[in-house]
Amino acid sequence: MIPILSILLLLPALGAVACILLPKHTRAIALGSALLALWVAGTAWVSYDAAAGGFQMEQRIQLTSAPGFDVAYHVGVDWLALPLVALTILLLVVSVLVSQREVHARQGAHHATLLALGSAVSLVFLARDLLLLFLAWELVLALMFMLILRWGLENRRYAAMKFLIYTGAGSGALLIAILLLGIGTGTFSLDGALAGIGSLSATTRVWILFLVLLAALIKMPIVPFHTWLPDAHVQAPTAGSILLAGVLLKMGAYALIRVGGPLVASAPSWWAQLLFWLGTVTVLYGAWVCIAQRHLKRLIAYASIGHMGLVLVGIAAGSVAPAVFLMVSHGLLSPLLFALAGLVHERTGTFDIGALGGLARTMPTTAWALVVAALGSMGLPGMSGFIAEITTLAAATASFGMVGLVPVLGLVLTGGYTALLITRTTVNAGRGAGGDETGVHSLPFLILFISTVLLGVLPSLLFGLVKP
Repeated sequence: MIPILSILLLLPALGAVACILLPKHTRAIALGSALLALWVAGTAWVSYDAAAGGFQMEQRIQLTSAPGFDVAYHVGVDWLALPLVALTILLLVVSVLVSQREVHARQGAHHATLLALGSAVSLVFLARDLLLLFLAWELVLALMFMLILRWGLENRRYAAMKFLIYTGAGSGALLIAILLLGIGTGTFSLDGALAGIGSLSATTRVWILFLVLLAALIKMPIVPFHTWLPDAHVQAPTAGSILLAGVLLKMGAYALIRVGGPLVASAPSWWAQLLFWLGTVTVLYGAWVCIAQRHLKRLIAYASIGHMGLVLVGIAAGSVAPAVFLMVSHGLLSPLLFALAGLVHERTGTFDIGALGGLARTMPTTAWALVVAALGSMGLPGMSGFIAEITTLAAATASFGMVGLVPVLGLVLTGGYTALLITRTTVNAGRGAGGDETGVHSLPFLILFISTVLLGVLPSLLFGLVKP
């Protein structure tokens, strides 16, 4: 059997090495590697048997066989991993396309970092060994830190260090949880460790759940662990923001579902209530803070915090399918907004919303693309955000009763800051920010726009996959 998942992981990694060795051809190599990986991801999607469910296309290579410390290169894909891996590779293509317009310094190293990051994030979702998952998790942290530090804006050092400290603390919590789980059950195999949870003491299970939850809340990020994200987004290059919002935040939710799910299922009911209220507070807080923002990227960052809060609400409701749909939807719409923000900054030299008034006159296509993307993020029918929000709220209501509708208040606030954003950037008179659209390639924006509309019109493309 062809090791399709290993090929998927190797293509971006080999492309990263080639970008370093052949810097004169880095653009072609980066785009070619990303497109080939996308083709392999599409092949995996088509090959996956949704009716059978479970893990498929597995490959396992034993690395150590010491008693109680069996470590293996073990990858496989199921209904949870497959859409997240496909999203990762799709955003990798978009990131490469955007970077080829925006980044002019150390292009070889930049594209190599992007490709390596795409491979590492994919490994997080595909790993079926706990230590392999943690290794990929840490590699993602290091690569994103490097991306912000080397290609970020003026305050990139502060933002990169803050990112490192916060997410490093989450990684430490995850490592302790993995060690407790692996040593306690006698195996670091994901399946074996989760199957052996019942053999652990109640105290150990609580500690593991607490540590996994802490790592997930920091990574998503959920209030009050959210403060690193706006700074990271504001200072990161556009490609960094695309991957950070699109898939890095989803790693926290993935860990909570994959590793924490069986623990939450066996925990007292107040754990689910705790997750619900943490998610609800994050939804309301993210939307409320957006109203006061004057920096375009910071507004989109806080909007991302709110949407990840809604993901946590869906997970708390025990309804994983809507939560996964929302993760993928946000993984398309938020990168679209960040890509447009990067273009606006490149052409006008500012992220100041007040200075961008009248953008519809100077950059009409970009302005209306920003309007559509903002409405889609708000939940415009016909785009993926509408289906994602409706199904998640329905699941919350089914699990928590009428109190499950409290997050709707956040969606009302979302409508408010979306209206303000549209008015201030496209209609109001600005303060002299110019800009034009000459030479702008629309492909990266079209990829994201078509994808979100496709899921909005045909949600069965994803729900049919996650139904098991």
